[in-house]
Amino acid sequence: MKTKVYFLLAILSLFSVAGASADNVAAEADSAYNAKEYSKAIQLYKAIEEEQGTSVPLLYNLGNAYFQEGDYGNAMICYKRAHRLDPSNKEVNANLNYLSGRVEDANKAEQKGKRFKTGQDEQSFFQSVHQAVAEDTSSNVWAVWAAVAFVLFVVCVALYIFTRIVLVRKIGFFGGMVLFAVSLIFIVFSFMGARAFHSENEGVLTAFKTALLTEPGKETDIEKAQVLTKGTVVQILSEEVDAEGNVTWYKIRLNSDYIGWVSAADLQRI
Repeated sequence: MKTKVYFLLAILSLFSVAGASADNVAAEADSAYNAKEYSKAIQLYKAIEEEQGTSVPLLYNLGNAYFQEGDYGNAMICYKRAHRLDPSNKEVNANLNYLSGRVEDANKAEQKGKRFKTGQDEQSFFQSVHQAVAEDTSSNVWAVWAAVAFVLFVVCVALYIFTRIVLVRKIGFFGGMVLFAVSLIFIVFSFMGARAFHSENEGVLTAFKTALLTEPGKETDIEKAQVLTKGTVVQILSEEVDAEGNVTWYKIRLNSDYIGWVSAADLQRI
């Protein structure tokens, strides 16, 4: 019995030491950031991510450090991933919108007199609804609302079965029908959110400047190609792989004015 107790105490002590060590690294990373030692802060935040996994606060801090370093590509990746984890986080959304504006201004500067759109295409009504449901609201939120609606549905069923008052039975019957339908809708929304969370059809350009080619590897197009800057969020349309199955080229789309092929080394999926 004593051996088991000692074993449990040893396990608990290991966890406490590991937690204290992680806290120390986080404090050191925050201190490095406040001291404007952004490269050091990035290394420390990434070390925490490798050891403990990712989280919204960690991605937010890492994105801020990348931003201060001028690495808009990795900063955008961090903010976008944090947004997927918690679409309602105001700090993440504020920094994401600010960085998106900076990147769009940089893309406008690269046009050199041309008047192409540098933002996303205007969304249709259904695209706006899909974004609000699947991207701007967490699937967990919809799942909670589905559970609440289902519990209320059960309450309405109980009212219909066990109550003899006609008005209450009507409320239970019709209210139950509505709540059951609502719970199903929320479940569908939750699946839509989960699918959007795991989607790999978005990427961020990480090279300082990326030329869009009409065909993969067609070097003669580079001088005439349209250019997008680091941090641009694009839609991935298709990909080309080599004989070993490694992705070598992506066909991407920013909007109707910017469509082309980029090297896989210049893009990172969100």
